[in-house]
Amino acid sequence: MALKAAIYARFSDKEKQTDKSIEDQVALCRTMCERDGLLVVEVYSDHGISGASTVNRLGLQRMMRDAKAGKFAVVVAESLDRISRDQEDLAGIHKRLNFARVEIRTFVDNTVGEIHVGVKGLVGALFLKDLAQKTRRGQAGVVRDGRHNGGRSFGYRPVLGKPGVLEIDEAEAEIVREIFDLYLDGYTARDIAARLNKRGAPGPRGGHWNASTINGSRTRRNGILQNDLYAGKIIWNRQSFVKDPETGKRISRPNPRDQWMTAEAEQLRIIDSDTWVLAQSRVGDRAGTPHKARPQHLLSGLVKCGKCGSGMIACGTDKRGVRLMCSRRRETGLCDNGIGVPRSTVEDRVLAGIEEHLADPELVAEYVAEYHRIMRELNSKAAVQIRAIEKRLTTVNTQIGRLVDAIVGGSLARALQDRLAALEAEREEIEREKAAVGADPVEFHPNAANAYRLKIRSLKKWLAGTGDEARQAAFAGIRQIVEKVTIHPRGPGEPVGIEIDGQLAAILRLSDTVTGAGESQGAMVAGIGFEPMTFRL
Repeated sequence: MALKAAIYARFSDKEKQTDKSIEDQVALCRTMCERDGLLVVEVYSDHGISGASTVNRLGLQRMMRDAKAGKFAVVVAESLDRISRDQEDLAGIHKRLNFARVEIRTFVDNTVGEIHVGVKGLVGALFLKDLAQKTRRGQAGVVRDGRHNGGRSFGYRPVLGKPGVLEIDEAEAEIVREIFDLYLDGYTARDIAARLNKRGAPGPRGGHWNASTINGSRTRRNGILQNDLYAGKIIWNRQSFVKDPETGKRISRPNPRDQWMTAEAEQLRIIDSDTWVLAQSRVGDRAGTPHKARPQHLLSGLVKCGKCGSGMIACGTDKRGVRLMCSRRRETGLCDNGIGVPRSTVEDRVLAGIEEHLADPELVAEYVAEYHRIMRELNSKAAVQIRAIEKRLTTVNTQIGRLVDAIVGGSLARALQDRLAALEAEREEIEREKAAVGADPVEFHPNAANAYRLKIRSLKKWLAGTGDEARQAAFAGIRQIVEKVTIHPRGPGEPVGIEIDGQLAAILRLSDTVTGAGESQGAMVAGIGFEPMTFRL
């Protein structure tokens, strides 16, 4: 019987040659399969994605899952660099396929072994390095010619038909000049952002203005106030981009100043020399010493504004301690919630509310009863599904048996072989579907509810502890049972309303802890209709 084969094809956006297109690669691989007597059961592809990483390549990831499931015995590609150009990734793919008893064949190398993987992986890595060096050389040439090779910069627009050539956008340039004038008049970046947002001035990406867009970073020399392009200077190579091997995402890293490349571009000046020098002086004066990392607090990241949903952040102090304020209001001025709430007040009321509401025995008992009711309902539906799946499985097995008998009897028609391969694949899919439906339900341990109530009552004890370990236990504990805390402003002189979204599903996580079950079982709660319980204080 012919071996089942899968074809993999890929091209990146930097490869425009027609012989690298998906269609041509697949056609070439099909020809090879026909020559070698392989039965193609699936084609996997990734369009416009670099071979330097495997993270975002859904076609490759699906192929690896199917290889592990035994859907085919051979992977066919035009060349190894279609699978990966990274040495580590290519070696790992070969190792996992080899473990699954799947071999790699390419049009260039035929059957691929360890030597091919080592040599071609090195060649692919050298190709990427050489490509990066040539790209940087080209970018440096653009800067030497007085052209701009960066992304879009507010205040400018590209000249059509002239790559790298910019011209001043007067409407945006007026906003840039206004920002510098206001800044030198004593306005802060937050004040300026609020003023621009109030009148609806479009931001650099068409959205709202915020303080960081105006201030930027002193290290990277970005932001409106530090963009040297406004002073008629093109600066390139301020940062480099490298791919994180864990995520495949590009990460920017600042380069030393002696590696920066500068070119004069007086035609792009928007801010006059005197204004620029004064603004840079004020930026330097206000920078000061870098702030230390903000210490963690009990509800950090959980407190939200009841008006706009943005986070509440520390903003000033009074006799009652640090006050929390809407971050959107502070950064952009777009939220009308100007209430400042003492953090200590919020924490005290939230802790009291959690103990009163989330630890209520009747509420916990109702949750457990509802969970068991839904699980019984799901189990009943699962039984019906399994019966239907078994009926389909019996039909497929019967058809496979008849085809096998026909082939054994001497009928070797290609259509019969293709149909047999399709039925075998369908059988495997049905068996996986049956296994998924028949997963064992998660059961509550009898002591889980009591453990949940004890955890809630332990929060105050942990907070009263003086050591960092006790504080961290409290921070972790509250995040297991609280989704978010929403602050709703009321009338003048009235205390704010506090709404807590509590997560009773923590009972199930505690049940896993008591029984020693794996983390994956707890994930079932999210799929059976339980919503966080909300109550107001």
